[in-house]
Amino acid sequence: MSDRSQSSVSRVDYYDRLGQARPLRVDERALVTKMVKDTPYQDEITGLLGDILVRDMPDGGMGSIKFQTTTRKPRYGRQIAEGAFRDRDGMPVSVTLSLDKKGQLFELDVFRADGSPLISYPELDDFEIVKRHGKLGWAG
Repeated sequence: MSDRSQSSVSRVDYYDRLGQARPLRVDERALVTKMVKDTPYQDEITGLLGDILVRDMPDGGMGSIKFQTTTRKPRYGRQIAEGAFRDRDGMPVSVTLSLDKKGQLFELDVFRADGSPLISYPELDDFEIVKRHGKLGWAG
């Protein structure tokens, strides 16, 4: 077997490493709802949150999730909202919400500044929406 075919056989597909599909948790739903509040996406996205399924991303426990869509391997489209908070130990955490190329929810990406696992999602009062260029997140 050639090196090329062997590497493609042994390579694990990223989507195969995602967790099992599950409903949004209450804290995840609240965070997404706050992120899309007062945006053009508010009505559409909040209407989906009760039924949508997500999969935990293999991010070392930081809490990122991928939204399950009808597209087998969705591709990143664009970021629509951004926020930040401090984890219970004071570590800064960045959160972004993005759509895929077809305009469907793609990811809620959570990143602790030190790369370690998230301790907990924030209380909503402690979660700040980031505005760039006078707009929420990167939404255009």
